[in-house]
Amino acid sequence: MSELSGLERVLAALSLEEPDRVPTFEWSINGRVRETLFPGSSPFGFADKAGLDGVVVYEDQQKENTGSHGYRDEWGITYAETEEDYPTAVGHPLESFDGQAEDIAVSLTIPDPQADWRFESLREAVKRFKGRKAIVFRLRDAFSLPRNLRGMQNLMIDFVLNPDLVRQLTDISIDFNIKTAYRAMELGADIFWTSDDYCDNRGPTMGPEIWREFILPGLRRLVQTIRKEGYHFIKHNDGNIRSILPEMADTGISCIDPIDTGAGMDLAETKQNFGSRLAIKGGFPAEPVLCRGAREDVEEEVKRCLKAAAYGGGYILSTSSDIISSVKPENYLAMLEANRKYGTYPLRLD
Repeated sequence: MSELSGLERVLAALSLEEPDRVPTFEWSINGRVRETLFPGSSPFGFADKAGLDGVVVYEDQQKENTGSHGYRDEWGITYAETEEDYPTAVGHPLESFDGQAEDIAVSLTIPDPQADWRFESLREAVKRFKGRKAIVFRLRDAFSLPRNLRGMQNLMIDFVLNPDLVRQLTDISIDFNIKTAYRAMELGADIFWTSDDYCDNRGPTMGPEIWREFILPGLRRLVQTIRKEGYHFIKHNDGNIRSILPEMADTGISCIDPIDTGAGMDLAETKQNFGSRLAIKGGFPAEPVLCRGAREDVEEEVKRCLKAAAYGGGYILSTSSDIISSVKPENYLAMLEANRKYGTYPLRLD
């Protein structure tokens, strides 16, 4: 087989096929790790220098600086920046809202999902990588926006005491992200994913039944819209997802990620139970292997992941979290090198 492009590798894996080599990319690579390995590299520049098969593009935001490493976004949600590349929501514009669902239109200004400025990074990625690397655009589905607008505690109460409000907020989120997705399609995105995390180490934070009633319908609507247009959809969900994975698979997603080993998920088990329906991305523990292991540990972990999930295709090697700030940069490089060494098809790992 001749060498494929990164885009071709990722699309083959998402189609449950064997490409020339197991593809690899991450949702987020901490700036310190990038700078140590390739000084001065942007996220896109790092993807080129490291030979990643995909680039992840987030929608651009309009931010109002709030001081002390914080900002307010266009929805009015206030975030505190952390040492990682993803911030934490600390201020919620609907936290004190006590009206009815129909009153939301008065209390919440919904931004323009197709504003030109929202897609500047996507345009850059398309200009630089189109046809060469998979351009994977991040959306949100039914949980993250309602949680950040109301605050976690309020939303948990709303599931029981104000269900119409929850449905209104989830509809707002899904409508917004569908419109965002259509514009991203026009501009050249190849694949879509959502980053909403529903679960902790025990399962869905709101409980499986409430998840099925309030969150699943919105996820299904978004997935089916994307899939109807011919695009693959990767669903990210940290934590223990065993109790809801069958329903997530039934929505029509192409791939499940990240197989959170720290929450008790098992890569081989997931492959055995769902590998005929879903591609699988992830399963490599950043902690402890990438953060505290030796190079030999990294190589053995790559081989373990490949044995567990790569035979027959349908696997994308990546961490079960992200490349976080505590990752040893040389270990991430060793992970990529081991994949090139052992991840070529046909696999010979025994």
